[in-house]
Amino acid sequence: MQIRVSVVAPPAVAELVVPRAGGPGLRFVFSENIVLEQYDDAAQNNQLAGSHSGFVTTLRIATANDGLYPQGSHLFQFESLYRFNAVPGTPLQKGQVIAQGVIHGNFDSSGFFTPSDPHIKLAIIGGTDPYATARGQITERDPAIANKLLDIQL
Repeated sequence: MQIRVSVVAPPAVAELVVPRAGGPGLRFVFSENIVLEQYDDAAQNNQLAGSHSGFVTTLRIATANDGLYPQGSHLFQFESLYRFNAVPGTPLQKGQVIAQGVIHGNFDSSGFFTPSDPHIKLAIIGGTDPYATARGQITERDPAIANKLLDIQL
């Protein structure tokens, strides 16, 4: 099953933990509303479908002698939860899907984050209700638009 959603509300971001200014351990929380764009191959009517919430934690900021990542680049752990509502007139069912992964990239001079890979991929590690056996991946094809494709295997 494939579910495509888009963010319709800007993320609410707040710092939770600041062990040292901007360094490893800095954690942000976010929560945003999503609309249903597509279910499998069928276009949907962009009705409010639920929310996407979670945490982003700084794991590493590469130094000059990092050896693996370019100097100044950032590595983040991403943990999120999609909470779906049953949307009338669509096959979307009420339940949750949990995603995790690591994202690498750089901030430009204006503070905008650009991932190293233009398609951010996160692992689906489980879910609830009809998504209790969910596995697969989530692909953010264009993070600037916040369009997400959930490729769920049940």
